[in-house]
Amino acid sequence: MSFLSIGFAIAASLLSQAAMVAQAPQQPPVPKDPLELVTGDAQPVQDADQRAAATNLLLNARALSNVREYAYDLKTTFVSFGSSEGNWSLEDASPSRGIYRWTAEGPAYSAVNLFNNRMVYSNQAAGAMPLRLAQVRTAIFFAYPQAGPQASLRTATANLNGVAVRCVLVSHMPQNKTATGGRLWDESEYCIDPALGLLMSYSPVPGMYVAYDYSQAIHFHDKVIASKFTIRQAGQTIAEAHTESVTDPGNLEPAVFQPNGLEKVGVGSLMSQPWEVRTRVTSSRGKASDPIQAVVLEGMLAPDGRLGEVRVLASSNAGLNQSAEERAAKWKSWESQEDGQPGATPQSHEVFFTVEFVPRAALGR
Repeated sequence: MSFLSIGFAIAASLLSQAAMVAQAPQQPPVPKDPLELVTGDAQPVQDADQRAAATNLLLNARALSNVREYAYDLKTTFVSFGSSEGNWSLEDASPSRGIYRWTAEGPAYSAVNLFNNRMVYSNQAAGAMPLRLAQVRTAIFFAYPQAGPQASLRTATANLNGVAVRCVLVSHMPQNKTATGGRLWDESEYCIDPALGLLMSYSPVPGMYVAYDYSQAIHFHDKVIASKFTIRQAGQTIAEAHTESVTDPGNLEPAVFQPNGLEKVGVGSLMSQPWEVRTRVTSSRGKASDPIQAVVLEGMLAPDGRLGEVRVLASSNAGLNQSAEERAAKWKSWESQEDGQPGATPQSHEVFFTVEFVPRAALGR
């Protein structure tokens, strides 16, 4: 069965596939991790008021830390482990709406990117973005979900380093509308300090976690920016980031926001929120009562549609990891630089795969 790829708009075919397994056996619990907070009894929202409360918790946390509501100059450093290892420095700056410039310096990588009047200019026009760079930028700018009308929301209370947090689980799978219990394999997890309104941890998929530290928070106008954050995957720390400063961009030379010396790339941003890809493998083995098994993987999709840096983030059965990796290795996005319409910006994407292994007997076939 081929992979079905989605961004944050959910494909109808994926919902149909999910409905087929809505009555399938329960999944095993997601693997333990210090940042896996919803292990208890998460409850689905029951009415419009509860849905509004959960949605507002997410929206307000985003608004509280969104530097892009103002002209800004944001400087971040991070140390990468396991991929593109070493020290990195980033700068994102915008003097006004519709114009921003971001740069990245790291091991064997140097990028200057400018967005001006919807046009992207870059000195890395055709290159793939390193995975660690994409992960850190996602943690800064793209950590929040689009919880539209088809999303299933569940909430739970939890504890993070002695602080009580309120967690929202977001899924687009039909069977989650009435589910209870701990986090499911297809749910993203967002945990917020309800007293401060700040996002404390976020997990797009099991096995991938970002923890934010506000102990020395930076205050920028009415925004509160984490002084540092840590990214963990598969039980290991893969990036440690620090916010060096957030200031008004008044000291920047106007010339840095001009495309001199940069190549015109296209219309649209160089990256966006990670993609989510789900697929199901059926087997003639097993009984209808056997649990669904799941393997979550991650990879980096280059502008030409090729997937690299694939690795397992979480698995309910290690014996299935190789099969899941083989399926991911054969996958090629339907979207590539060659397939896109001329003038559109070729993008790099962090991609999360969830491969479910379902006994055929559980589907009633």
